[in-house]
Amino acid sequence: ISRDCIKGSSGINAEYGGAVQVPRPEDTASAGIAAMEASFKTEMSEYVAGAEERISHFEATLAALAAEKPLKDMTVSEYLADKPDLCAKIEADIETRKL
Repeated sequence: ISRDCIKGSSGINAEYGGAVQVPRPEDTASAGIAAMEASFKTEMSEYVAGAEERISHFEATLAALAAEKPLKDMTVSEYLADKPDLCAKIEADIETRKL
């Protein structure tokens, strides 16, 4: 770079007060982003609460299954004893297939 070029640039700085001011664009997105973030946080906290509820339900179901007698040691009657809907369906199927 030549000395004339450098000398010329210092003249420009002196002419405009020593610094060039670059205008910044107006911030139009931050408010929308903050609103979306707040909405997302609310939605996720509701999802987490629902997930924890589903997990506790599944854990209770799993504990009930673990407490049952093993299937290999059960009779059909014992299995159907606590499943009245399934028992009624089987009986209805048997009735429709009678000769």
